[in-house]
Amino acid sequence: MITITRRQARRLRGVLRRHTLGIPHRGPVSPFVLHARGAELRAFHRCGAVAIEFVDSIAPGSHESIALPLDALAEFEGRDDSPVTLETLAPDRTCVRWTDRGVPQSRAYAVQSLDAIEPSPEPPTSWATIPAEILKTLAEASETASEDSARYALGCIRLGGETGAVAATDGRQLLIHGGFRFPWTDEVLIRRSPLFACPGLPRDQPVEVGRTGSHVVLKVGPWTLFLEIQTEGRFPDLGRVVPAPATAATRLKLDPDDARFLGAALDRLPGAAESHAPVVLELNGKAAVRARGADQAQATELVLARSTYSGAPVRLDTNRKFLSRALRLGFSEIEIVDAESPVVCRGRDLVFCWQPLSKDEAADPIADASHVYSIISIDPTAVEAAVATTMRTTVSEPRESTESHEPIRVPAAAETQEPAGLAALIREAESLHQTLTDARARAARVAAALRRHRRRERLVDATLASLRALKLQDVVG
Repeated sequence: MITITRRQARRLRGVLRRHTLGIPHRGPVSPFVLHARGAELRAFHRCGAVAIEFVDSIAPGSHESIALPLDALAEFEGRDDSPVTLETLAPDRTCVRWTDRGVPQSRAYAVQSLDAIEPSPEPPTSWATIPAEILKTLAEASETASEDSARYALGCIRLGGETGAVAATDGRQLLIHGGFRFPWTDEVLIRRSPLFACPGLPRDQPVEVGRTGSHVVLKVGPWTLFLEIQTEGRFPDLGRVVPAPATAATRLKLDPDDARFLGAALDRLPGAAESHAPVVLELNGKAAVRARGADQAQATELVLARSTYSGAPVRLDTNRKFLSRALRLGFSEIEIVDAESPVVCRGRDLVFCWQPLSKDEAADPIADASHVYSIISIDPTAVEAAVATTMRTTVSEPRESTESHEPIRVPAAAETQEPAGLAALIREAESLHQTLTDARARAARVAAALRRHRRRERLVDATLASLRALKLQDVVG
């Protein structure tokens, strides 16, 4: 018999759950095993190429091993320290007893025999310490990797012992994060896993890393992760894919406020649900991002009024999720070779690169757009207003009603704050000029609709007058 607390069960379930381990919501799943050895409790679970071990303390006295279904933790976890008693009824049956709000509870679970459960791997004989950032890096690499390739091992993450870099790709995007010192000299592959992003793992502590003949092992707090080394499959040479800095023909320098505005507004642009979620990055006299929905004749354009670019003008069609991810990773500069070569963002130890959309994947060319200026509106909900206005004014003819369009309001702080420097004044003047141009175009459309309305009213009046003047005679046969 083993006794733990409901709080310990909750702590276990913070990591040992289906979605954290990448296990389908339905279907069989291997059990986990609790080992009690005196005052030490060890919980172990294996899921494919990843095995997890948890170590904690319990009341001394037990020397037993008990298997439990992974989903059972949800039934008896809790926020208090009331006891949970686990007892083996038979080699394939476990009973759990606990109290919930003063009401005794009991469940019996069918489990595999302990003899049929594979034991935990052997730990490494030596360890090295690496920064806690490795968990975040592995989580980002897992998000980058993909299972869709049969030619390359794109479902794997490469850990370079000589380069100290973590690398991953799905064939469309790639991530290389260097600066780590692994205690080996060759390159090893491990499977990607959502486990690395689990908030139940301590993320503010240095990580101990070691290696055995079959596993890379990470130890953080009470948790130890055994990551099986993948010996089959080829990993692409990512260094040959990333364009050299000297080949960049255009460089976009994002202002921090523009980057925040764009990151919040990208998903609000029309066309987000379409295949490849295309947007156009336009660097031609201004820095702008625009998109159009399939049912819209006019696009919505985000003008990044504070940002600048250098080099040749370029029009780049890209999947917005890659641009959004570059912003989320904290990049402020984007290197562009041309409209067809990979786009590169570089940091101190981080490189993120992605492939633009081909002509078949890109959206149709856009001639007209409704503009939203970052220097005027820092509220991304202004994009939704612009999209709604675009849909009202571009589907068929303008409506002949007294429909009003609310202007984009400038926040109070922006209204009173004077721009610093000549360049900022020029940019604000250009933004104001474009805003007035848009307003003039809107006024012209409304005036044209009113003139058509007036002509129709005159035609109706003339028709009614003719009918009144017409005298009908009855013909009697």
